[in-house]
Amino acid sequence: MTLTGIGAGNPLSRSLMIRTLLLVLAPLLPAVLVATYAAIDVSVRDARDALSDRARQTVALLAGGAAEAVWNLDRAGVGVLLAPMAGDPAFIGARVLLADGRLLVALGTPFAPAVDVIVESQPLVRAAAGPDGADERIGTLELALTTAHGEAVARSRARAIGLIGFGVSLVVCGVLAYIIREVTAPIRSVTASLTALAAGRTDVAIPVAPHPDEIGRMVAALAVLKEHAAERLRFIERQSGQMEEIERRVAERTRELRAALDTLRQAQDELVRAERLAGLGGMVATIAHEINTPLGNGLTVATTLVERIDAFTRTLDGRELRRSALREHSQSLATAGRLLTANLLRAADLISRFKRVAVDQTSEQRRAFTLDELCAEVAAMVQPAHKRSGVTFALEPAAGVTMDSYPGALGQVLTNLMTNAVLHGFDAAAAGGERAAAVLRIATEPPDEDGRVTLIVEDNGAGIAPAVLPRIFDPFFTTRLGSGGSGLGLHIVYAIVTSVLGGTIAVTSTPGVGTRFTMRLPVTAPLHGAGPDGGDGDDDGWSAAAVSVRRPVQPA
Repeated sequence: MTLTGIGAGNPLSRSLMIRTLLLVLAPLLPAVLVATYAAIDVSVRDARDALSDRARQTVALLAGGAAEAVWNLDRAGVGVLLAPMAGDPAFIGARVLLADGRLLVALGTPFAPAVDVIVESQPLVRAAAGPDGADERIGTLELALTTAHGEAVARSRARAIGLIGFGVSLVVCGVLAYIIREVTAPIRSVTASLTALAAGRTDVAIPVAPHPDEIGRMVAALAVLKEHAAERLRFIERQSGQMEEIERRVAERTRELRAALDTLRQAQDELVRAERLAGLGGMVATIAHEINTPLGNGLTVATTLVERIDAFTRTLDGRELRRSALREHSQSLATAGRLLTANLLRAADLISRFKRVAVDQTSEQRRAFTLDELCAEVAAMVQPAHKRSGVTFALEPAAGVTMDSYPGALGQVLTNLMTNAVLHGFDAAAAGGERAAAVLRIATEPPDEDGRVTLIVEDNGAGIAPAVLPRIFDPFFTTRLGSGGSGLGLHIVYAIVTSVLGGTIAVTSTPGVGTRFTMRLPVTAPLHGAGPDGGDGDDDGWSAAAVSVRRPVQPA
């Protein structure tokens, strides 16, 4: 909330002077009005009472002199006696009535009892002649006075009092307005300065306080606040400059780190490709060695067959052909043909399997394949390279499991897991002394209700130490550093399973018992080809870059 926004919706809240004047006038004006009304009422009542008293006194005074004139029926004397009353502003009229009710003298205007008319009457009595005589009533004197003049005078005086009270109220309000203005003027200046300081302006002028009173102390506090605000602003500017320098350095370091990361990714991609090609090269050497046996046997059989054919030809040329010789040559040719056919079929089978595995691992294309056949082909390619290790490859596949996935990627995973088990698990177990027969088990389970197959690679080798187990999928981590280990085998396995095949992999191991890798893979792998617009493309291939830039989550 800003200073200018406080009470912005109420005009009265923005002026201390107006609020103070309203607080003073609100009770003062009604008090003046009530006092004026009360003064008028009291003055009118007092004037009426005073006029009534005066009327009684006047009638009593006139009755004493008028009784003799009435007894003598002296109208002129009575008129002279009543004549001075005509000059009274309140006088309406006077009359003298005889005892029988007849009018003797009347002065002024006729009158009758009314609200604003006071009528006073006094009996006219003639005193008795003797001491024992009774007074005689000879007439009545009536005097009528109006209260209008007295009430008018009272109202005039009350109005004068009300005007004086109103004038006093105005004077009081003026004095208060002056006092409040003298107080609020510096407060407004201080408020304006505070608003400017709140807006971040430190060049605002601080008002001058001529007296060391409360306002003076407020101005002094405002000056201190301005100095603190200016110092804080200078500090923020210094910090802003430092932050800009830090941001510049961070941006520069970020560019350097990105360049280093790109270089590292390129190097890692090259290492992954080299790892794959090295595995394929080792497979080529193994298959070449395996093919050499049937081809050598075939060559031996073919050479022997040529020699027997030459001998048979010489026999024919010498015309020494006998039935027994012909039967012997026939049997030799049949045996040689069977041996030659078997060796060539063996060589053709090895070449066919190698071709499928090699094409899958180099083409990086997805296709439909049978899982048990893929496991058998990969095992057939890996097993010859480890004949001397004494490891038995036990295949326990679930028949009829067809997948639409990446056979090359899955073959790479199986190759790495098998090779890792032979080189690390059984080699360490052999170094530890006697052990049971080495068995490498590859098993599959049919798809579950989520459409995922379970692939298990399990050995009964030396196992993995608990301290090492959480790091086996980290890139460049190996327990055979300097002995040919690159530290990328299991990292490639994890990356292919999670990113290319769209599955999960978990590992459990007990030292001295063995290690078990469990993979859950979707029957239909996710698409990885993307067109220029980011949508799914037609090329469903996967690349080494897809498996070289992810850091695996530590397995449970």
